[in-house]
Formats: sequence, structure tokens, C-alpha cells
Amino acid sequence: MAELQNIPEQKNIPGQKHAPGQILASIRSILPSMLPAEQAVATVLLERADQVVELSSQQVADLAGASRATVVRSCQSLGFSGYQQLRVLLARDSGYSAATGPAPEAPELAGSSFIVNSSFSQVRDAVTSMTALLAPADVERSVQLISRAKRLVVAGNGLSAALAMDTASRLSAIGRAAEFQLDAIGQQIGARLLSEHDVLLVISGSGANTASLKVAQAAQLAGATVLAITAFSRSPLAALAELNLVVGMPELTFREEVTVTTRIPQTILVEALVSAVAAELGPVAARAKTMALEVIGDNLGE
Repeated sequence: MAELQNIPEQKNIPGQKHAPGQILASIRSILPSMLPAEQAVATVLLERADQVVELSSQQVADLAGASRATVVRSCQSLGFSGYQQLRVLLARDSGYSAATGPAPEAPELAGSSFIVNSSFSQVRDAVTSMTALLAPADVERSVQLISRAKRLVVAGNGLSAALAMDTASRLSAIGRAAEFQLDAIGQQIGARLLSEHDVLLVISGSGANTASLKVAQAAQLAGATVLAITAFSRSPLAALAELNLVVGMPELTFREEVTVTTRIPQTILVEALVSAVAAELGPVAARAKTMALEVIGDNLGE
């Protein structure tokens, strides 16, 4: 049997399902897959998260233009037993956020400097919440899959293409050979030629890029393991993948992901995964790094 099959399937450990700081990130991640009436309820929960603890389910229903039953059903669709559980957890998260303390005030800036510094501040404030949906067990299994795969193909299209190419390059530089093709059809052909011993790593912020979905489907037909890095836990890609690593900006909606687009959370995750894979590979990675540094040294100018 393939050595990939010896990697144990791991479930989320108890207590991780509704971990502190996770609730709003979970709602944002699931919202695009909900029915319109449920989306209206979820939007109210997001926009009035700091007020929900004081609102009854009927008041939430009125704000969403829905029925009380829809509020309860929406909370269940989001993974909670009902409105009361969600209400309590949001109250807990409010206290959790307050306990972390406010971010230090930045000096007053104007114009372009303000825009640039605000972008960095946004990332700084979002770092804790970026990993709210990243299950430790999934990270461990992903590192093992990447490290042990006979062949590793990395795929990404649109604005994820550059990150996918960089991922393959970084993994190859630590001794974990990884393949990447820029052409979308070439990616599909490469994925279809994989086997059950191989892994396809697909990167897609929205998880809805048609070209990337076709690559994942081709890998599935080949019997390969599909590992996805995305920002939405109920995206079409997440449904196809055997394992999902979900990271995203906490304030980013699906519409903003498509129109504004940021790959910052996925880029940080890739950096961390490469480091984790290097640790898993041990001497192999150390030897590869030494040789890579020799090549880099030969190409640096005085």
C-alpha cells in the first residue's frame, strides 16, 4: 500500500471547534455557501457582533428581515447548536479580544504614507485571527503528505499562480522536489498523470477558480491526494479537496476576496509550511539548503 496511506487521518482535537477568536472568522468563511436568507442573518451577526449578546433571536430576525426560525437554522448551518450557543461564544470572543489589548497608536500620517502604513496595520491587527480556522491536526497531516509524496505538483491560477510557482520553488530548494506549470491546461494534464502515491497542492484564495477546480478534479480522477490552501472553508475547492488549510483576512468577504484580493495569509502560511517541511525532512533539507546557498553565492555581485 502507498506510504501516503500510512499517514493517519486526524480529526480536529476537542475544544478546537469553537476556539477563542474563531467565531467571526468561521462565519465569514462559511457565509458564501449559505442560502440568501441565512446570509442575511449571518451578515447581521458579523456587522453587530459586539451587540449580539444583548439581542434576542427575534431582534436579529427583524434586523435581517427574516423569521426567528431562520435565525436558528442559520446558526445551525454555521455549526452551532442554536442562537444561544452562538450568542454566548460571541460574548466570550468579545472578552478574549479585549484581553489582548488595543494596538499601539501609530503616528499621524497623510496621503500615500497613510495608505501604506494602514495596510501594514491591517495585517498586524489581523494576524491572530488569520489562523482561527487552521486546525493543528490538519497542519501536521499536510506537512507529512507534502514530505512523503512520491510526486508533488503545485497548482494555482489567476493571482494565485505566482504564489503557487514560488511555493514549488521554495519546496524544491529544501530538497522536496515540487512541480509547477504556468499553463492551466498543462496543470490539468500533469494532475491527470499523478497516481495514488502523489499529492496535488492547490492554492486558491476564493476556492472558486474554474481552472484550479479542473486541476483538482483531474488529480482526484488519478487517485492522488488533493490538498488545498484557501480562504473559505465551504468553497467548491474545499469540497473537492481531501484536506484543507483555511487562512484568510478576518474582515475580508467573498466579494472583497474576488475584487480586492490579498494573498497575504496564504503567503505567510506557505512560508511556515516550507519551514515545517524542512524540519520534517531533517538532513535532506539541510544538505539542500547548503547547496542552494552555494548557487546563490555564485550569483551575487560585489
